[in-house]
Amino acid sequence: MNLDQSLDRLARTAGYAAFGVLGAAVVALALARGLSPAQAVVYEAFYLLLGPWSATETASVLHITAVGALAVAVPVLVAEYVAGDRLRPVAVGATVALAMLVVVSVVAAFLGVLGFPTVAVAVAVVAAAATAGLRRARVSRGATVTFAGSLPVLALLLVLLGVGLGWGGGYEVVAEPTDAGADRPAADLSDAPEVRADLFAAPDEDGVYRLGLRDYDRERQAARALDDRGVRCPFVNTPSNPVYDPDASFVAEHDGQYYRVSCVAYGD
Repeated sequence: MNLDQSLDRLARTAGYAAFGVLGAAVVALALARGLSPAQAVVYEAFYLLLGPWSATETASVLHITAVGALAVAVPVLVAEYVAGDRLRPVAVGATVALAMLVVVSVVAAFLGVLGFPTVAVAVAVVAAAATAGLRRARVSRGATVTFAGSLPVLALLLVLLGVGLGWGGGYEVVAEPTDAGADRPAADLSDAPEVRADLFAAPDEDGVYRLGLRDYDRERQAARALDDRGVRCPFVNTPSNPVYDPDASFVAEHDGQYYRVSCVAYGD
């Protein structure tokens, strides 16, 4: 191989690597906004099964992993279309990789182990499997280099996910003193005695009781008890367009005093 051929090969390699980085970044930026409404759908689907914060965590993870997988797949597919003839195996592999990430995330959510470490390990395993798969499928050098170039963008998305999952947002059940229950029956939360005890454990200086649902052991029971009385926590990731009525509430009685109970989201 002469010098001109070596320089041409080097230039092509650098070009595909740059395409991997820029292509993945452009796709990620477009899909991050385009797929954002799906978070509310996931939140609603998992709300009663997991509880509000766990459903929010699941929605965030599925959103970012889908964005990351597609951000890597699209430039690789384009590169293979231009430089090779193994487009179908690449498309199948990308579909399988995305499906694996979704399944692992959902299973981890139900097992209570979903979080940044779990997602990071899952993505690393899938990325390693994808690297081996590309070699086994004998895809073009251009697609392989593009895949390698897209990985830093995937890593950045994981960092953003870690920051997002570690932020200070969450949900609180709030019980505020009211006279509104004097003329109608008040709920006693007898079907969720542990949640009732935790909610009315200790008031703040204004006589308001608060129960944080993030990392709460009985998050699911609390969500179901509230839902049975017409209250669901508004989705914290879209406060301006909540899935459920943020003003929904019911009246409960505790030690002869009536309280208006609602669920509020905090953080942005």
